[in-house]
Amino acid sequence: MRDYVFPPLLLPFFLLLILPFFIFIFIFATSNVFQIVFGLSYDEAITIFALIAIGSLINIPLYEKEGKIIERRYHFFGFIYTIRRRRKITIAVNVGGCIIPSVLALRLIPSLPLEAWFLSFAVCTAVIYRFAKPIEGLGIAIPMFLPPFIAATVGYAFLLTLGYPLYFLPQLAFSAGVLSALFGADILHLKDIEKIGSGVVSIGGAGTFDGIFLTGVFAVVFSFFFL
Repeated sequence: MRDYVFPPLLLPFFLLLILPFFIFIFIFATSNVFQIVFGLSYDEAITIFALIAIGSLINIPLYEKEGKIIERRYHFFGFIYTIRRRRKITIAVNVGGCIIPSVLALRLIPSLPLEAWFLSFAVCTAVIYRFAKPIEGLGIAIPMFLPPFIAATVGYAFLLTLGYPLYFLPQLAFSAGVLSALFGADILHLKDIEKIGSGVVSIGGAGTFDGIFLTGVFAVVFSFFFL
């Protein structure tokens, strides 16, 4: 089980460089985002954030598939021996980076204009899929601020075009942003997973809270520029 419980990045690097950045987000953005989008109290917003932070360390294995063939050569008294071995790839899902944000995003859908939500989700998913690239040894990489910017911009455009009130925008940007990041960057790229390498590949776990959680938070922040 220890293979599925690990810090999202090398611990010293996380503590020195990444942790202060996320403390800043926690103080000035995340708790307010949860309060605005979900109508939570400050204490409830902190509880949700704490669950996401703790859950980001936990990866639940889903299934295994065959990875690349690894070839190693050994020299012994002038003879060359070649050993080939196919390593397995374990597909896992991150609790804090995927499951919790996705559940929150799904809960918002019934309260949103479904036509605007579906169009926003479809366009965001297509754009994110286009720009997301599998990187060997890293995961699925995409420019950090592209998904939330697209989610906020596209949500604003469809609400305006379809004649819906703009007060839906923060919730729409969060929901469509989170789920389009999940589908566009991770799920639709599972067919390319062999390009990443071997070991445990976690959906929602490649990077502190991964693009899924951060897309939701920053999509709401960007949506305020349109209100």
